[in-house]
Amino acid sequence: MARRPRLIAPIPLLLLVLFDVGFNLYFWRIPKLTGRAADYGYQVLLDVHRLEQPKPPGVARVLVFGSSVAGSLDAYQVESLLNATDRSTPRVEMHRLLKPGMKPSDYRILFASELEAMHPDLVVVMLNFQDFLNASFERDLKPDVQYVLPPWTTLRERWAFISTVSGKLDLALASVSNLYRYRRAIRSSVQDHLRFLAKRLRSRSPKHAYGRYPDRYTKQRFGLLMKPETRQLEYFVAPEWIQQRGQVRLQFALGARVFAERVEIDPGWKAIDVPPTAGRNRLLEVAADSAWSPRAAGTPEDFRLLGVQLRDGSSENALDSGLPPLRYPPVDQHEVSEFLRLGQTTGEEFVRRWDAELAAATDFGTRIRAWRDSKRKVRDDRFEPTGEFIELDRLVAEFSRRGISVALVNTPESPLTEDYQNGSYYRGYLQFFEQLARTYPRVRFYNLLNSLPAEEFNDIVHANYVGGIKLGPIYADIVRDGLRR
Repeated sequence: MARRPRLIAPIPLLLLVLFDVGFNLYFWRIPKLTGRAADYGYQVLLDVHRLEQPKPPGVARVLVFGSSVAGSLDAYQVESLLNATDRSTPRVEMHRLLKPGMKPSDYRILFASELEAMHPDLVVVMLNFQDFLNASFERDLKPDVQYVLPPWTTLRERWAFISTVSGKLDLALASVSNLYRYRRAIRSSVQDHLRFLAKRLRSRSPKHAYGRYPDRYTKQRFGLLMKPETRQLEYFVAPEWIQQRGQVRLQFALGARVFAERVEIDPGWKAIDVPPTAGRNRLLEVAADSAWSPRAAGTPEDFRLLGVQLRDGSSENALDSGLPPLRYPPVDQHEVSEFLRLGQTTGEEFVRRWDAELAAATDFGTRIRAWRDSKRKVRDDRFEPTGEFIELDRLVAEFSRRGISVALVNTPESPLTEDYQNGSYYRGYLQFFEQLARTYPRVRFYNLLNSLPAEEFNDIVHANYVGGIKLGPIYADIVRDGLRR
């Protein structure tokens, strides 16, 4: 009697189909192992998924979006400030979508497909003059931007602007297969986890203190080798920290076991009991959910990001003795990037460094000169709202039709390149947003153009981390105002 054929070949195909259909049930639970500024496309897709989760009852959801200039708004900082200090508005849940090069026309396509599931009460649109001077999608359909947009909606909206058959087939396939649509995010996740595993195999359990400065201030995350007789840790929460963040969450662990968590809403000296453990090397690890900036608080020469301050004698280690232990995930999504393009310079030294960078034959110098020249070129032209301005009008009109409040924010720019601001084109640019606010209900326009000094920028439009911290309370006021409308 003939044997029945064994059905082996279809099993891998069946598993592939199951992984594809159930993609949203498992993939977004896997932590992203890099910071928010690494792999913007993956980050946008992850943030969109989080936005589409059910909104908790009694919570006001705020959606911030824009190009790279949206980075000046730290959603976690603003959320902390509002929830800690303001009882006149509902509890706030902040979300931010940020993608360099992403324009109003791109966001309109994204929201045409996804807005229904997001349920925002307020949208904050982060705007910058430079974004409107670059080519619109009709001339430049960027693949990295197209990748984060809903494929079927993109194919339908931009069919005429996709020049190749392969480009259209790519979007069509992405619209029916999750594994194909999110292939870049999958690849990034696999690569990041392999790198983490390699580091993990080479790392050892920490036996040293870390994250402490000579003046007894600490970094956001630090570890201390506690003296055997020490049963209490005393620490100081600076008033400036509460002013910049509203509240501070601290987690305390011994031997990788968390024994306490605290939320500090008042500054001053605090104390926490440390449980006894066997052995001499008791590594106490403390992690804060944020840090504060002395420079943003008025100490110009101190560019550090600080945590608590410690009393003398609580540990055997006076200074930072090494790197912190490897953890999973290795990067906190709320940590602030301390990048300073011109280093820790101020005043005349900063201006000299800036002039040298601007004149240099480097990619950065070439790009900034092009930005500057594009603004000067249109300085005295008559403003006509075309292209992306029309797309923004359509977007705001749709938000208003749905009853969503809108805050239009013209983000800060460096005062070192302000010679275009008195021209007719820029005046018309500002008047366009003012007109939108008059035309549609629940829409306000905020002009933050001159809100920061030149030293708080990494170029002419992107605030550095000190500038971002300074802007936090201003953005909190804008959100508070928008939620009351």
